[in-house]
Amino acid sequence: MRTAYKVIAHIIAAAVVVQAALIAWSMFGLIPSLESGTLPTEPPLSAMLHGMIGMYVVPVLVLALVVVALLGHAGLKWALWLLLAVAVQITLAFVAFESAWVGLLHGANAFALIALAEVGARAVAHAPEHVPGTKHVMRPAT
Repeated sequence: MRTAYKVIAHIIAAAVVVQAALIAWSMFGLIPSLESGTLPTEPPLSAMLHGMIGMYVVPVLVLALVVVALLGHAGLKWALWLLLAVAVQITLAFVAFESAWVGLLHGANAFALIALAEVGARAVAHAPEHVPGTKHVMRPAT
């Protein structure tokens, strides 16, 4: 389970990096059109991919990370913080369409997502297999 946790956490961090690359591609493709005075008739594919990864792929991966953390008894704190950060990220994305300056917070929070995913993966990698000095006690079924 620890390996699964680390792999999912690294995939989440990589997905956020891919999103940053996609939105940069989108904006650098859009700037020449705006400079020439033309407006695109539809959003660029890269912008749509950015949105799909952020709205569907990352949240599913984070929920999977929480499940793996629960089953593996490791990294739950980091998975829950990451879940909260993803919820904030999605909220910021929707609010940014109404107030563009919120996009700054959306971009900054992306760094928090990467950090939480990677710190969580490191914490799980270096967590002890068991807590020394504790007794394994069988409890009756209730």
